[in-house]
Amino acid sequence: MKKKVLLMAIIGLVLFGAVLGAALNAIFTVTDVRVRFHVLSREGETEAMALQSALEEKFVGKSTTFLDLDDVYAAVGEYPAFRVDEAKKDFPRALVLTVSERRETFAFLRDNGMYAVLDEEGLFLYDRETNSNRRKGENVLLEGFPILADIPGAPASGEYVEEAIVFASVFAEQLDDVRANLLSVSLVPTENPIQGEYYFRLQMREGVAVNIYTPKNLTEDKARAVLTTYLGLDDTQRLYGMFDVIDDLLEGGFRVSRHREDAPAGF
Repeated sequence: MKKKVLLMAIIGLVLFGAVLGAALNAIFTVTDVRVRFHVLSREGETEAMALQSALEEKFVGKSTTFLDLDDVYAAVGEYPAFRVDEAKKDFPRALVLTVSERRETFAFLRDNGMYAVLDEEGLFLYDRETNSNRRKGENVLLEGFPILADIPGAPASGEYVEEAIVFASVFAEQLDDVRANLLSVSLVPTENPIQGEYYFRLQMREGVAVNIYTPKNLTEDKARAVLTTYLGLDDTQRLYGMFDVIDDLLEGGFRVSRHREDAPAGF
């Protein structure tokens, strides 16, 4: 008799647990995917609508409790032009995201004639037939760099690429859009091995150029020095000539040359 009572009690608890679980699952189920989009282009608006639909299709009806936010990040990652700024569960029934369109910043020409477009952090976004971006401007052209960029949404790799991105990021601290001022960054072999194997040549859109020797050494400091000198030029000086950032081999550190019209002697 006692065994029968115990068995009935266990069955009752199991049934109660099943009913309770079903009730909770009905309550804690995603019925609303709310996405706040920050878009920069018309193409971004179109993709945002497609992404909204994809997220609803994938997550509506899923358990809010057991939903893994990593799956949400992965779903947005299928649209490499976007990044997730924030993702959270709004219990009991909503998934809330803030998603931004990535800012196209760099491009390099592939062997097949296509331009690979990178964002401001150096993530590969997609290939385009021209060096143009979604906002009808040009990206900063990276020339002479050995760059590998095959997986959309993944960082581009290659020697000196990281240093070029650092320069652009420092510029972006004071310039509204680095592409409005910086036309290209070229990786150029040096003629004087004392100053390393390569130097950066920054071509500014107004006309002035900047040569940065041994760009791997004190990269961020050199970028700030370049920006300070560039912003200190008058309107006429920005239209022509160049200045250099050269390591001081005797005293350490580096120096910024004066603005001039001719090329540096011995380099």
